Formats: sequence, C-alpha cells, structure tokens
Amino acid sequence: MSRSTTLTAAAVLLAALGSLTACGPADDPAPASGSSVAAPAPAKSAADSPAASPSGAAKPAPSAPATAGANPATGVPASAWTASNGIPMAAQYHWGALAGAAQAVNNPKFEFEQLCMSARDPSNDLADWKGPAARSHLAAPGQDYADWQVQQTVVHFPGTSSGGAQLANALFQGLSDELNACGRSTKGAQVKVTGTGGDNGNSNLAATVTVPETSGGSYTLHQYLSLTGRTVTELALWSDHPAHPWSAPADAEVLKALESPLCSSFKDC
Repeated sequence: MSRSTTLTAAAVLLAALGSLTACGPADDPAPASGSSVAAPAPAKSAADSPAASPSGAAKPAPSAPATAGANPATGVPASAWTASNGIPMAAQYHWGALAGAAQAVNNPKFEFEQLCMSARDPSNDLADWKGPAARSHLAAPGQDYADWQVQQTVVHFPGTSSGGAQLANALFQGLSDELNACGRSTKGAQVKVTGTGGDNGNSNLAATVTVPETSGGSYTLHQYLSLTGRTVTELALWSDHPAHPWSAPADAEVLKALESPLCSSFKDC
C-alpha cells in the first residue's frame, strides 16, 4: 500500500470516529483541578432536626437554606467578601480577590482558635450544621509562607426570625472569650485587644496575638472579629518572618471594610 493510500484510509477512519462521537451521549466534563464545585445536598436524617444545646439555646438547623444570590459553591455572595484594597498591607502585597479564592467549609475554625489551641464552647459547635460558611485564604504570588498571609472566614445564620441573630451573637461572644483566654491556652501567648465597638446589634473586636517560637522568634497574628446581623466573620493576617513590617489603617477602618459588604449583601444589619 502506498503512502498516499495509507493517509487517505486513516483520514476516512478518523472522520467516521468523529461522527460516532458527535452522535453519542456526551459525558459530564470533569471539573478542572482547583475549581470549586458545589457539594450535593446531604440526605435528610433525624440529625436534621434542631437539637437543644447544653446552654439551652436551639442549635442551628443542619439543612439551612441557601442564601439568595449566593455563590452556589459556598453559600456566600461574592459581594460579601472584603475588597482587596480594604485589607491591611494592600499597598505592599496587592492582594487578590477573596471571593475568587473562597471555598465552602464545614465546622469552620477561626485562625486564632488554631494558634491558641482553644476549645470552643459546645453550645457553639457547628459540626452538624450545614448552613452557609466559607473561607478564603490569600498569599501574594511567589511569597514565602512565613510572610504575611490573609484569611477571611464567614459564617451566616440565614432566616428572618430572631433565632439566627441569637445564634450569631452567642458564637461571637464565645469567640471573643476564647481570644481573650489565648494567654492561658497557649504558653507564652500575649493578647492585646486594640479595639472594640459596634452599634445597632453589631459588635466587633480587633486584637494582636503574639506567640513565642522555640527558635527565638515570634508568631504574630492580627485578628479582626465581627458580628453583623446574623453573620460572624473574621479577617486574620499572620506571619513569623514578614518581608514587610506591619502597617494597617485604624482598626475602625479595617472593621468597616470588613462589615459593610456583609451588611449590604445579607441585608440583615
């Protein structure tokens, strides 16, 4: 068989295979690596009924409805995340969009809880809760992990009754107590509360946590906590070998940049 005859036969075979593929049912495309895909809704069970917490307050319903207009993968609207230019150290690190890096999380722990090895009050445990909760972590491209990192965590209690607001308030108060107790739960840790405030049912707290390292250095965390309506959120920045010294606007400005998008997105402030 000549070279031209062989090429002609191969072309005919490829065309036939292409026609068969086009006519057959298409498979669902596999998601690209790193893309966010909404998890299927969990099956209903007896655990989906609200249970009484040790403090007597009702625990959040495990199958909380998705928030209208929310990112289907996280339950948190893209508009709810803090704008990049509202994050401390933005001029030095040119942070990306928090919304773009957001992922749904189950039973989220805030950054200071991990650093302080603190134990959350059982009444604020979210292990069986399926409501909107998401986390976003940012680092500047190519930077060392010891340099400044940014994390925002958002926990929203949906609904229109006062129950969601009460649960959010209890979680915020519990987190505030944990943060203030960091010096007792982690040896050598020092907590300096730099700002507190809030109005119209909202509350916030800013603090700096410093933990000594065995190498002789120290780990520094700048922690912002906020309660806005039925939403509890954190903005955290930490480092143990920063390339740039800490620089940030006043606590009130950072907290406003954190809270305003939440209030306008969830409309419950």
